[in-house]
Amino acid sequence: MIDYRTFRNEDPPQLLELWNRSGLGRGGATGISLDVLDQLLFCQPYFDARGLILACLDKTVIGMAHAGFACQEDQTDLCCDDGVICQVIVDPDHRRQGIGRELIERAQRYLTTAGATRVHAGSGPGRDPFYCGLYGGSEAAGFLATDEGVTEFLAACGFQPAASFGIFQRQLTQESVDEIDYKSIQWKRSVKLEISPQHQEGSWWWNNRVGRLDYIRFRLVQTEADDCLASLTLVGLDQYLKKWNARGVGLVDIHVEESFRRQGLGRLLLGETLRRLKQESISLIEAHAPDDNPALTALLTACGFQRIDAGTQFQARQID
Repeated sequence: MIDYRTFRNEDPPQLLELWNRSGLGRGGATGISLDVLDQLLFCQPYFDARGLILACLDKTVIGMAHAGFACQEDQTDLCCDDGVICQVIVDPDHRRQGIGRELIERAQRYLTTAGATRVHAGSGPGRDPFYCGLYGGSEAAGFLATDEGVTEFLAACGFQPAASFGIFQRQLTQESVDEIDYKSIQWKRSVKLEISPQHQEGSWWWNNRVGRLDYIRFRLVQTEADDCLASLTLVGLDQYLKKWNARGVGLVDIHVEESFRRQGLGRLLLGETLRRLKQESISLIEAHAPDDNPALTALLTACGFQRIDAGTQFQARQID
């Protein structure tokens, strides 16, 4: 008989074992240590044991669903109106027995009892309290297409697609040759590249998630005025080394000041970033783009990135 209960302090070793044998696709950082799971999951200041629901068989954890909340618009605290089922996993030997559906229902009940009026399945921008650096790759992008059967399962549980994302990667080799972009060349005399190990403007939300990973900031700054025109953040993805068999980094927070867009600055910044990474023995770089952001998709494609996966965030059709 399956026993359903909430998280206990002695559960992390079994949860790690479940995570590593879960059969997650390319976007799941399996093969990790308990220290990584503790740092990126259980040490979050808003971790609530009631939101991590386990399915157990004879005291062995065979399934889990983890729910949390989105952030407020100013990213200073949680927004309990927006609930998120961040992950649901059932041991491969115990699937198709109704365990996943029961875990989803219990996770929804936890969220609505805490005040959620909207329930999402799969993390997304602003709705990714957990698994940053553990699932999705460089950023949260809902559930990934390479994890087969998720769409059908969530549809059966009353969820429908709400947002979609493209996952892009580029291999970095010394032999690769980039196309010349003449708009970018024009900027080289008037801007300089600055590299900072810290994100001084990181919000409470940003620091609790991306801030737990190794990261570095690249900024294009006007030589004369010292104004930042474009920036991005690189996050280390060494936890994916066993899965990808490559040392990779994630490219996040790509931003070009609005009045300077479509002038080649974004491509210049990415080009300079790629050039620096080649010198650091990085072999793979990943970036995500929402499907409703064609400008970012076009920028990544122009810089040699290829779409290798897709992610979908789902939303419950109704709250009971």
